[in-house]
Amino acid sequence: MMPDPNPKLEKQARDRLAILLGLRAGGGVLAILGLWMLLGGSLGGAYGFGWVLMVMGIGGLVVLPKILLRAWRSPR
Repeated sequence: MMPDPNPKLEKQARDRLAILLGLRAGGGVLAILGLWMLLGGSLGGAYGFGWVLMVMGIGGLVVLPKILLRAWRSPR
C-alpha cells in the first residue's frame, strides 16, 4: 500500500463529507419535525411554524448540499 501523497487533502475531504452528512441529517430531522407539527403533533409550536421547519429541512436536504458541492468543486 502506497502512502497518501497529500494527507491534508484527505483530511479536507473527510471534513467536507462530515459537513455534508451532518447537514443532510439535520435537514431530515427538521423536515420530519415540521411534518409532525403540521399533522397535529403537540410540540407546543404553531401550525405555521411547522411549515417553516419543513421548508428549512427540505432546504437542508436538497439545496444547501448542492451549493456547497459547487463551491468546493476543484477547478478544471
